[in-house]
Amino acid sequence: PEKELLQLAVFGELRALFPGLQLYIEIVGPAVPQCRDGETICISNYAHCSEESCHCRSSERTNAVMLRLRKGYYHDRYTDIVKVVLNSSLLCMAKVTKLSKFLWHSDSNPHLIVAPNAGVAAYSSWLPTIELIKEMGVPAIFTDFCEEAAFLASRCISSVTGRPLSLPIQINPFRQPMAVEDSALYLPCYSNCFIF
Repeated sequence: PEKELLQLAVFGELRALFPGLQLYIEIVGPAVPQCRDGETICISNYAHCSEESCHCRSSERTNAVMLRLRKGYYHDRYTDIVKVVLNSSLLCMAKVTKLSKFLWHSDSNPHLIVAPNAGVAAYSSWLPTIELIKEMGVPAIFTDFCEEAAFLASRCISSVTGRPLSLPIQINPFRQPMAVEDSALYLPCYSNCFIF
């Protein structure tokens, strides 16, 4: 999650996309610095638009996006994630001094797993994670830089799960519009270019 770590505030835009929902996101990966392992970040505001009547201008809204950073591989940190039990609610202070409550329940699986620019075929460390995702039965979305990487990843995933992908490989409409520089491949590569 190297790039995601540099753009954590962008996750605040999820508030606009999912108004009224409390979102809790675990960001897990070996690139999370050790000093940030376990760090919790509350994003309770976002840029206001120019429309006077838009809900983004309301000071009554208290939903927020809660991020927790975890260093390591998902399959190694999974037990830490599901053990998160807060006897009292975790409070995070919003800019307008309102409090947002988040209650996490033990033994709860995620609703969705997203693995941006995963490189599944390039890293054997993904195999135990894919096994775990299969056992949990949670939907997972992967992206990769180019079609060839996505194809190889789909073969790896299918070999572990024993079934074809539910979502066929396709161009991600939300991919980065600029080509990735210094690619070792002689193929057009874009961040999160293909989704599957």
